[in-house]
Amino acid sequence: MPLGLSPLFCSSMQVPLFIARRIAFNKAPSFSRFIIRLAMGATALSVAAMVVTLGLVEGFQHTVSGKVYSFWGHVRVQALAPLRSMVAEEEPMERSPEMDQLIAQTADVQHWHAFAAKSVVVKSKSDFEGLLLKGVSRSFSQSGFERFMVAGRSLQFADDSLYSQDLLLSQPAASQLQVQVGDTVQMIFIRQGENIRSRNLVVCGLYKTGIDEYDRQFALADLAFLQRINQWSNNEIGGYEIWMQQPRQADTAAATLSALLPQGVVAEPIKKLYPNIFDWLSIQNQTKLIVICVMIAVAVINLITCLLILVMERARMVGVLQSLGMSQAGIQQIFWYYAAYIAGCGIAIGLALSLGLLGLQQATGFITMDEATYYVRQMPVRIIGWQVLAVAAGSFVVCLLALRLPLYFVNRIQPVKVLRFS
Repeated sequence: MPLGLSPLFCSSMQVPLFIARRIAFNKAPSFSRFIIRLAMGATALSVAAMVVTLGLVEGFQHTVSGKVYSFWGHVRVQALAPLRSMVAEEEPMERSPEMDQLIAQTADVQHWHAFAAKSVVVKSKSDFEGLLLKGVSRSFSQSGFERFMVAGRSLQFADDSLYSQDLLLSQPAASQLQVQVGDTVQMIFIRQGENIRSRNLVVCGLYKTGIDEYDRQFALADLAFLQRINQWSNNEIGGYEIWMQQPRQADTAAATLSALLPQGVVAEPIKKLYPNIFDWLSIQNQTKLIVICVMIAVAVINLITCLLILVMERARMVGVLQSLGMSQAGIQQIFWYYAAYIAGCGIAIGLALSLGLLGLQQATGFITMDEATYYVRQMPVRIIGWQVLAVAAGSFVVCLLALRLPLYFVNRIQPVKVLRFS
């Protein structure tokens, strides 16, 4: 047995850990110290890029989809009309206590309200604009819509026997019509296909969702007003808009309701009725996947390269340890600890950097976007704890697995040759 170290002592965990710490924390200027910093920097940048990408993409998806849900709800119940356009008047359906109870008893429903839609021409003193007037009932969630208010107030509903004369107009439509809060506008509509009528409403407030196709096409009013101009009874509505506790519950709730609703009435998730925005948002998942794969590949390649250089630089040390009796497993443990130190420090730096940048964006909003194109003025941020932990844990595991190639060269080092030519 070679002199100097006993096999029992050499195989213990303390010696490999001690040697790895001495190498890693050696403050003397050396080429290996530069390589360690380079590997840490590459790992930190890769982790930071993954966390920032997840935070920004998740924030963007959550904010834009939240705007759609705030405007339409998660599930819509309406009369079946297969050829109806996405932006069109609703076919009237009969509202009944049994249907209200059915919706109320559906699992995870948060709230709902009845609504209807009517195509109108809004005429001001200087201009006119064609809009789809959306009538909402008094159970309409005013608090959920307040996030879009830019001027004035929300709708106020009159007594059951009357209708409110309030009109909630979008800011782009108000600019087109050159009206402000408090101005009276004329609502021109066609009744029964040929009878042109008009009614006056007062602009009570202005809203802006940031989704241009909604802001330029919709105005909100009292459902009772639409029932009056359509000559509907108080029980006739266009449908129900339902909000769930979580968006992911919409598909299940829609399927449950569709199976129980009367014939000719169907419940569908908003994602299916308005697929253009949601399909666009789902494409962002591919962006996340591409960035994560590229950054992991960059981190692994950099770590493998750096460890290979470190292994070659420490070949003489490996030869000495082998000649002193340290087992191959013990030598491998040195580089396992070495890689864990580099990966751990790099991941910690990357998490601190990324979370700091995301926090700065949340606080200041220094990254701005074209709202007309992307539906948001400032890049939103949403940090999900389990995703951050998954990035950290996954990066650490992948970096350790990347050590298999450098360890292959450690196993091929022969003490005699190394010590002879060193």
